[in-house]
Amino acid sequence: MERGAESELDVQAHCRSLALQQIGMLTRIAEIGMRLVEAEGAKAIAQAERPETVPEAEAPRADAPAAVDHGLAFARHARTVQRALALRSRAAADLCARDKADRKARRARQRDHVTGALEALIWNPAQSTRKLDEADQYTNKLHERLDELYRDEEDRIEDRTVGSVIMGLACGLGLSDEWRRRAADWSDAPYPPPPTGTPDEVRQRRRARLVELMQQTLDAISDRKKAAALQAGLEGWLKEPDVEALIDAEPPAPAAERLCRSLGIDFPGDYEEPVEPDTG
Repeated sequence: MERGAESELDVQAHCRSLALQQIGMLTRIAEIGMRLVEAEGAKAIAQAERPETVPEAEAPRADAPAAVDHGLAFARHARTVQRALALRSRAAADLCARDKADRKARRARQRDHVTGALEALIWNPAQSTRKLDEADQYTNKLHERLDELYRDEEDRIEDRTVGSVIMGLACGLGLSDEWRRRAADWSDAPYPPPPTGTPDEVRQRRRARLVELMQQTLDAISDRKKAAALQAGLEGWLKEPDVEALIDAEPPAPAAERLCRSLGIDFPGDYEEPVEPDTG
């Protein structure tokens, strides 16, 4: 990562930290304010229920301090709580908006990085005219795959390493050999029954089903050279930490569809008759 990008990320992290501190401080002010509101409210109620006339012997002396109006104190603390909550709400909304903008910017930067890297694998000025025509076709296919990959905003592709995104698409586009040469670092029934057992057991079953669906997809590819490249891409993807989170969050079929998009291929689905809903 370039120094300028690192500096920008440092600034964003610092701003986020300050915003979270502000939200925490306002939350604490509101909590303390509520305790004061409750205490003053109880005193104000007692003061309001006290008889208006008192015996002469109990009357305050002229030099005695004025009685505290707990009703006014209650109202003052209540306004403090209202202001703190309003400011906290505004700060949280600003933070959410900033996070959304930051995410959109990171997604765009990652896509630019991935596009540039893959186009560099496709294009070579020394190629023959026939190879240049092939490169043009590759480029069109690349942009179609990128559109498909980045269309689903619920898929936080921008949180994955750039290397793993490039690797998946390179394998799907038949560019894995070029990528290996030029990349120094590589940063039951068809619908299983409801999950039972420990979380690890459920995860292992879902992972096995995901691998099975992906293997069926690769076995259906007639071009064995492309299938071998995709197999390498799949094995690389299955080592990524975000795949474990995907297995926890999605049933095997939607997870397989996402992985296929990451590899730049279509997921044909499983056309066997489903026995029961895909809840596994």
